[in-house]
Amino acid sequence: MASFQTSFMAAALSNYSDPDSVPQDTCIRIAEVLRNPFYRGAQFVNCLESVGAVTCIIYAVCRYRKKLSFHPNIEILLCTLYVSCLLHATFYCVAKVYQLSVSFFTINECHMFLPRNFYIITHAFIVFGNCGIRNTQTAMIIERCVATALVDTYEKRCRTLGVILTSIVIIATSMEVGFGFYIIAGNHLMTNSLMYPDSKSGNVTITFAIILVFSCCSLATTISLFCFNVHRRRRRTLTSRYQSVENVSTSALLCIISIIQLVTFALYAFAMTYLRLTQNSNPLLDAYKEAGYLVPLTTFLIPFATIVFIENSKKRRRSGIDGMVKVKTNGQEGWENYVAVLNRHWK
Repeated sequence: MASFQTSFMAAALSNYSDPDSVPQDTCIRIAEVLRNPFYRGAQFVNCLESVGAVTCIIYAVCRYRKKLSFHPNIEILLCTLYVSCLLHATFYCVAKVYQLSVSFFTINECHMFLPRNFYIITHAFIVFGNCGIRNTQTAMIIERCVATALVDTYEKRCRTLGVILTSIVIIATSMEVGFGFYIIAGNHLMTNSLMYPDSKSGNVTITFAIILVFSCCSLATTISLFCFNVHRRRRRTLTSRYQSVENVSTSALLCIISIIQLVTFALYAFAMTYLRLTQNSNPLLDAYKEAGYLVPLTTFLIPFATIVFIENSKKRRRSGIDGMVKVKTNGQEGWENYVAVLNRHWK
């Protein structure tokens, strides 16, 4: 006996493997969901965000790859974060283009299900990118905590921390995907690469609630670390004003990336938890879930904010350097500056 279930992101049909054996009335109900204008619109917007994410990531890597000077630990973690964003954006975009084309151009309602291998591959990579973004952010917070605690010896003693954290991120993310693989590879017909079979909906709801709490705690930790480091930096003696500016700039960029990711993930987890707990009987539930899926926005905002931040930093750096080397050349003060330069030159 088949069961029509409202699941994660779209209608899921369990206990069927052949679309042609699905009752026609069930196919019509599924088609009504997939052809809903709001559902299509939400998918289209998320697809555009993913295209923008891929474009921004490629542009940022090609243009700024050699212009940023980070600690090796930060460099490898940022690289892992951008790879996760790129994976998610690429496979999400491919999935959305296919699903939208199916909803617009497929006439037979019973042929609107995704091919089995297409669903498994795109779903696995989308989930890997999603979990990779979240896990990398956790690793970055750990790295910042260690850097803050061991500020005097961090440069020399902790250069392998980034490799260790990245390895843990890859292993943990792979395990998350692997644990759910036997479920997504079960006897189900799926219409959206993001969704899980309904048998996992309870676990997914709990997961979203945990992500919400964790994102809020991580956001508070990130902001606290940034404020503490800036305050401590003001009290410490720095050997170079220019290096001080660069250190503050790097910390600010990491804080901005963290805030973008944690805020969007917190809102995303809150929306998914709320919809799952209160809107299970709403016929537009799947469309609301698609609209509340903010990970494509995250993958776009992170590289876009990086580009904007770097361009603004370049302008501030030029004006800052000019201010550091500019001296007055007119009047009594100008003469004193000239004499001081000559004295330093002939010493």
